[in-house]
Amino acid sequence: MGLTTVGGNMRCPQCRGEDSIEIEIRLKEEDDVQFYSCRLCEAKWWQRDGDTIALGDVLDLASKKK
Repeated sequence: MGLTTVGGNMRCPQCRGEDSIEIEIRLKEEDDVQFYSCRLCEAKWWQRDGDTIALGDVLDLASKKK
């Protein structure tokens, strides 16, 4: 899944649309992830440090003890 930005906006990896929502979430002190949702096709994906990660990886990060 290659992700690109257009004028600072994230392009959807499914439909290539440019209308997505980005939510940054801090899971732990240094674990920030970004959640994206496409308004056109409703695709959803996660990123951490600029790399796409699976939901399972996000849940693992969230459940880690400090």
